Amino acid sequence: MLRSILLAATALFTLAACATAETDTAGAAPPADRDCFNVANVSGFSSIDDNHVRLSVGANRAYALTTSPRIIEARYFEHLGIRSTTNWICTGNGLGVDLIVPNGIPENYRVTEIVRLPDDAPATTEPAAPQGS
Repeated sequence: MLRSILLAATALFTLAACATAETDTAGAAPPADRDCFNVANVSGFSSIDDNHVRLSVGANRAYALTTSPRIIEARYFEHLGIRSTTNWICTGNGLGVDLIVPNGIPENYRVTEIVRLPDDAPATTEPAAPQGS
């Protein structure tokens, strides 16, 4: 009897942990009227210049993130972290999004703008002008 109770409690605990993990990784759905991507879908990055980093998202999408302050010599970094208040990053002002550069002591760079690049934009292209400005 005690074994059955322990197995049931373990199963419930495991299901609760899975549900919590799913909620944490999926996050709330992005706004339907915005161009957004999930942080988990970022497949690469490159430096555009000292203030812009290009993120590759999946196979076909790219976004330019403007940072403040400047990320000096970002083209030499091998790793880049992204922190967001949610798991979704949307075009616009970048509120709640930071880039983390693990250069000795990790440095945080506030993202001030996010724009989607044209599908045919090479990795070294200047960011496109924001839509609606």
